[in-house]
Amino acid sequence: MATTHHVRRKKAIHSIAVSVFVHGTEDESKVVAAFRLIVPENVRIDRQPVTGHFGNAIVILKARTGKAQAIRQVIDAIRNKLPKRDLIQLRGQIPQHLSERCILVVKFDKQAAARGVLARGKADPIVVRAKIAAYPARLDIAAEIARDFLNNAYIC
Repeated sequence: MATTHHVRRKKAIHSIAVSVFVHGTEDESKVVAAFRLIVPENVRIDRQPVTGHFGNAIVILKARTGKAQAIRQVIDAIRNKLPKRDLIQLRGQIPQHLSERCILVVKFDKQAAARGVLARGKADPIVVRAKIAAYPARLDIAAEIARDFLNNAYIC
């Protein structure tokens, strides 16, 4: 009889940081609800009031986690809520979304998220930054790891 054993994989993502701007004309509670489309309830949201270029009030919402369970929840939210077509497109564009430091940067449409829909977008986005655990820290390795976790092949 064959025995099964679990191989513990190294962490695929060191940390995930999510941020969004709340402009003075927006309802902050609605932006928080949009943010929570990606960020799980067990991750604290920090609030940083700032002043914009024209003196307008802006609040920056930020959430950061290095906890495996919360990272998994963020990745699962993206994988499960982003339309399949967009997810496939994102997987194909991974190299364009990776920084020199192996950080995957993906932007989502804040207005769509406020309506409960996850969609990619560049104007006034919710920004997700995932620090990929690539050893050695090479972009080709980071791209392969990012594709794997977007394909659900990796445990974060």
